[in-house]
Amino acid sequence: MGNLPAVKRQHLLAEFAGLKQACPNSVYVSLTPGDPSLWSGIIFVRRGPYVTAILRFQISFPDTYPSLPPLVTFSTDIFHPLIAPLTTYMYTTDIQDTGTVSATDEERLPPGGFSLRHGFPDWFGRGRRSRQVSAQRPTTPLQTPPRPAAGSRLQPSSVASTPTSAASSSLVGSIPAFMQTRPREVSTYDVLRYIRSAFDDEEVLDSIPLEAAGNPGAWHAWRAHRRQTGKALPPAPGEDGESASTSSPPSSVVGGGGGVGATARRPAEWNWEGVWLERSKRGIAGSLSEAVLYGNAGTADELINFLNMDDTDVDGIKKNLLRTLGATS
Repeated sequence: MGNLPAVKRQHLLAEFAGLKQACPNSVYVSLTPGDPSLWSGIIFVRRGPYVTAILRFQISFPDTYPSLPPLVTFSTDIFHPLIAPLTTYMYTTDIQDTGTVSATDEERLPPGGFSLRHGFPDWFGRGRRSRQVSAQRPTTPLQTPPRPAAGSRLQPSSVASTPTSAASSSLVGSIPAFMQTRPREVSTYDVLRYIRSAFDDEEVLDSIPLEAAGNPGAWHAWRAHRRQTGKALPPAPGEDGESASTSSPPSSVVGGGGGVGATARRPAEWNWEGVWLERSKRGIAGSLSEAVLYGNAGTADELINFLNMDDTDVDGIKKNLLRTLGATS
């Protein structure tokens, strides 16, 4: 990101400074020295389905941000519907139940990539293309129907020759740019708050469509888990609401492929019972292991590190902080 425009650089620095005053609870971020387009972060999950997990991630901002989305990648290995597994090939954010990944897909996710498609659809696919089409749509001057001659009756055909929709679209296109309303730009605060909600809010996970999933296998496993706990979820495309097969997928299954051969069952037809609970618990336990927290077992050059201290050291730090706060109050 060495060619990041100066205006964009200042924009990111200003957003980071704003987060010092108002950052989503339990989320901590740090700038990469000399590169404001690369942030490192940690989420402490305080509640919800991934409670107690400590998750590391990075945010890489393109020079087109905020017109185009940042790339969010997790270095913590966690089984989650929106996160592409660390041990697999690149996933598309528009994968279908029976589709395949295209090598030319512009919206593919790298291993550990977090899909923002559900939370911010205007950044992706149809939403982005519709804005581009609207921007390129030619405008024509608004025309009024001809005035009928004196004494003549207005015929229905003359009214239909000027459709209301065409007039409306022409009128919108003729509005000066400073009077047109545009959607509010997405801030880094919005992105961080949505990422956190994807770990501590069951309703957010329930509302994710399959085409927005970064890990289709985790998506199916989560929905099966919710149905087991009595949550009524409307069937998604390719689902019938019940387990359609008694053959469970292998424990290593993480994606949306349904196997090889014409008789291979679709992922929606697999028995996902217990898969999400087992895999998520394993990921949460791994995120709390000493090797991950203190041994730099994640990506190299972590900017946010933990110190392995005993209770006596922690109590001493607390007393020093209280003493300092008391002296400044």
